[in-house]
Amino acid sequence: MDVNNGSYSHNDTYDYGDYDEGGLIKLCEYESYIKITAASYIMICVFSLLGNSLLIYGLARFEDLKRVTMFFILCLAVFDLLFTLTLPFWVVDLLHQWIFGDAACKILTGAYFVGIYGSLILLTAMTVDRFFAIVVRSQWLTRRRRLNCARAACAGAWIISIAACLIDALSSNVQVIESIYTCNASPSQVDYTEYYMQLILLFFVPLAIIVFCYGKILHTLMLTSARQKYRTVLVVLCIVVAFVICWGPYHILMMLNAVYRPKECQKKAELNQAYVACRILAYAHCCVNPLLYMMRGRSRKVLSSLLFCSPELRQTQHQERHTDHSHSNVIQHSVAGRADICRAKELNIMDLKSL
Repeated sequence: MDVNNGSYSHNDTYDYGDYDEGGLIKLCEYESYIKITAASYIMICVFSLLGNSLLIYGLARFEDLKRVTMFFILCLAVFDLLFTLTLPFWVVDLLHQWIFGDAACKILTGAYFVGIYGSLILLTAMTVDRFFAIVVRSQWLTRRRRLNCARAACAGAWIISIAACLIDALSSNVQVIESIYTCNASPSQVDYTEYYMQLILLFFVPLAIIVFCYGKILHTLMLTSARQKYRTVLVVLCIVVAFVICWGPYHILMMLNAVYRPKECQKKAELNQAYVACRILAYAHCCVNPLLYMMRGRSRKVLSSLLFCSPELRQTQHQERHTDHSHSNVIQHSVAGRADICRAKELNIMDLKSL
């Protein structure tokens, strides 16, 4: 999509009005970086498909999805996969032209934004959940209620992100630019006021909530000795920071594009380079969550066992069950029960012999 329409851009032409008023004479020439961008998209797609697929399988197969953080990470992986599945189509659009039709243009544009907005909404929900669990610590908010809230947040992320992407999806269609078909947003259908309001509400407002919550969380942890909470908070914090680092520069550049239009060709070329780099960095975010998930010791064992087909995971699960207090109590009761049964059988045998 064209950069002039905001962040919904999949082409490499950073158009700042490089033609004269009649649109016939090109005033500036600069590198489009199409091949670099396409190669980056392919690499991101491969790593993201592999990493997030293994992550989803590992979470569903070996983790307790009744734990709120694990459930959130699973939902994040699904949004990342949805975003990743759109990348091969943009690669074809870059290297050749759009050959998938108008309906696919709208659907894939919608999927692109659902993946972005859904991830940010879930990250905000994860941060708020950590805030209530560590700072507020209300007795009403039990583990079951937290899980129900997490499920409601996941459903809300789908609903809100789908509603938010409707403007972009419906305004997208196949256009002919310089005799090449491409999937772009129609300039006549773009409402810049709505777009930037959407950007503020779905990026900067959640970011402000995240910063506030983590400020309170870190302050609370400094005052307490609950070190067992540090690992979970660290994983969630790294996931949030990774999202901000990847997508923050891209959104800031889009906001800059709305207010700053340089006339010199050199500055236009520099902004074009910055745009290409920021977009690749933003798209690479879908590969990050599986790496951050491996910060947990158990998670590394799960993914390494999946990758190398190692029986180590079963042994680890067996050991963890024995170290689990609830499970060890069950084992102790079962052992005691078996001992009573054996004694009863021995007494019956003695009675029979005495007869």
